[in-house]
Amino acid sequence: MNGAAAVRVGKLLPGLRGRGVLLAAPADAERVRRALAEGGYAVAEVEGDTSGLREAQAAIARALRLPATAGRNLDALVDSLRDLATWWPDDERVALLWPGAERLVEADLPGFLTLTDILRAATDDLWRGGGPGDRLFETVAFVGGHGVRALREGPA
Repeated sequence: MNGAAAVRVGKLLPGLRGRGVLLAAPADAERVRRALAEGGYAVAEVEGDTSGLREAQAAIARALRLPATAGRNLDALVDSLRDLATWWPDDERVALLWPGAERLVEADLPGFLTLTDILRAATDDLWRGGGPGDRLFETVAFVGGHGVRALREGPA
């Protein structure tokens, strides 16, 4: 992995808050997608209902091309994320975009915190300094309201 691979999402978009799982306003979705593409990230996007823990878990697993068991079992999700290089062999930088994440925040805050803890831990586990198999993995959760502010105008 080269030095450019270590550029985290927060460096590309310094207005986003968080580490591993960054929060963004839905209005910034296109700007975030563009910055990630320009930054060399492969982008996976969560689709479908994410208003419950299991629905969100399954949608995250589908978006990341993980085995079906990762969408049903939290331990399998953790294990599959550790093996992200298996599912994304050609991509050293992978960003997961989670539009509508506020639906889970509002319906099941503990479930949201469980999933974001798992995703954040994967971020930490997957990057060991740029060796073979390392992946730079981060999640951008688009949350409407809840104090999440839009990025300021200016370069992405």
